[in-house]
Amino acid sequence: MEHAFLLKEGLWRSEGEFVDAMGKAIAVQGEADIRHHPDKWIYEGVMRTAAKPPVEHRTVYEIQPMAPGNFATTWTSKSAAFGTLHGRFIIVGDAILSAYESATARYRGQDTLIRRDDKRYSARGVLLDGGKILSAWRVELSLA
Repeated sequence: MEHAFLLKEGLWRSEGEFVDAMGKAIAVQGEADIRHHPDKWIYEGVMRTAAKPPVEHRTVYEIQPMAPGNFATTWTSKSAAFGTLHGRFIIVGDAILSAYESATARYRGQDTLIRRDDKRYSARGVLLDGGKILSAWRVELSLA
C-alpha cells in the first residue's frame, strides 16, 4: 500500500478533538505541512483549540528520510514543554505508527494514522507523563 501522508510532500488540513488529563474534550483544527529535503524531511504541524482565547500548539519534526525498501525511520522534535522528543515512524499496511519519548524518558506517547484513501487519514494518539495520561486526540486529516 502506498501512503501519501509523510512519504510525499503535501499540506494537510486537520479537524477533530483534543482530550485533556481530566477527560474534557475540546474541538481542534490545524494543518500539517510535509516537506522533503535531500538530508531530512520536515513535518510542521499546528493545532488550534476552539477555546476562548484559542490555544495554538506547534510541532516541528525532523525526520530521517526513509530509504527505499525500508518500513521505518526515526524522527526528533524539540518542545518547550517536553524537551527533545525522539521517535520512530513505522509503516504497517494501512497504518503509520509513531512511538516516542522525551530525552529523560519522563514523557512518552504514540500516534496511529490510518489511511482511509489517497487524500484522507484518521489519527489517534496519547501523551503520557510516566503512567498519567496528559492528553489524547482524535483527528481527521485531508489533503489540502
